[in-house]
Amino acid sequence: MEQFRLPHFVKTAKSAYVYYYVLDPVSVAAGCPKLVRLKKKFGYIKNRKEQRDAALRFCNEIGLKLRRGWNPLVESSGSKGLALWSDVSAKYLAYIQKKQEDGAMRIDSLENYRSRMKRIDDFNKTLPVPLTYAYQFDRVFVEEYLDYCYIDHGCSPATRNNYLSWLQSLSGWLIGHGYIAKDPTVGIEKLREPEKERKPLSDSAMAKLQAYLTANDRPFLLACMVHYYTLVRPKEMSYIRLKDINVKEQTLFISREVSKNHKDGKVTLPAVVLKMMLELGVFNAPSTYYLFGHEFLPSAERGTAKQYRDRWAKVRKALGFPKSYKFYSLKDTGITDTVERVGLVVAKDQARHSSIATTNRYIRKEQLTAHPELKNYEGKL
Repeated sequence: MEQFRLPHFVKTAKSAYVYYYVLDPVSVAAGCPKLVRLKKKFGYIKNRKEQRDAALRFCNEIGLKLRRGWNPLVESSGSKGLALWSDVSAKYLAYIQKKQEDGAMRIDSLENYRSRMKRIDDFNKTLPVPLTYAYQFDRVFVEEYLDYCYIDHGCSPATRNNYLSWLQSLSGWLIGHGYIAKDPTVGIEKLREPEKERKPLSDSAMAKLQAYLTANDRPFLLACMVHYYTLVRPKEMSYIRLKDINVKEQTLFISREVSKNHKDGKVTLPAVVLKMMLELGVFNAPSTYYLFGHEFLPSAERGTAKQYRDRWAKVRKALGFPKSYKFYSLKDTGITDTVERVGLVVAKDQARHSSIATTNRYIRKEQLTAHPELKNYEGKL
């Protein structure tokens, strides 16, 4: 479908004017896009040469603006409001791909954003009048898209809020590139999120977990140990390659490309974890293999972060654990136990937290101790 037709100057005995065609936004909204003719008169200029010069200047100016996506009938849109959404989407995907290649975005974030753009395409197919041009990315579309995610697909309030945050970022990119003029997400409020129901595992639960996995699923036991001892997040775990493990130094390297804080990190691998790795023969695989591929075994193919939650759900059911015991609870348990045994500063560094205040959030109430040696302390006041 044409978006415009370039202007032409017409001179007759009785009139002089320029006409051109643009896409009618009303017809687009109705699902039957068509061009409408616009006209500008130049008969008021009596000198023929001046009249022709003014008309040709107008033709050049309007032609340039039309080629850049301008449409005088599309109010409050960006200068490229009539750019095809398929082209806009492709440019955005190329943009985030380049960000990831330049180290400004994590791989999992790239995959996440790609998935969200695909969901926009899926949502678009359900609309009687689909998003075809950039200017149609407005408040109504955004609200309906969020309802599609939250109601039709049953995502949680937290996930819906994450989608809204991403749409705000996408809107900023669209504004910066001239596709829309104002942020359609302004005024859309986030939903109230229920408090996270997640608790550290008790000592008896940890013993029960170890005994069950030792007997039934040693590869997943290794995954649980890595999570508990190194405090590495599940997404980061899915990217660990064998070459990231230094057996001699007992360290595990986390690249900034996959790290949540976008920084290279190195954490300690306790001997008990290395012993389990050796018993399972993980180092018999090539160093380029992922530590946790399919079924949590070394593989050339990376296992997804979802497999940790899925396997944990089966183990939790088998052991009769409450829902508040999640796979991520192993990290919570690991932090509190590390604080108890080797101190807060060590726990902070192992967890790669930016501050001790962050690590403090994981500390149990019974670990918050007062110092009796200060009872008779006298300062300078």
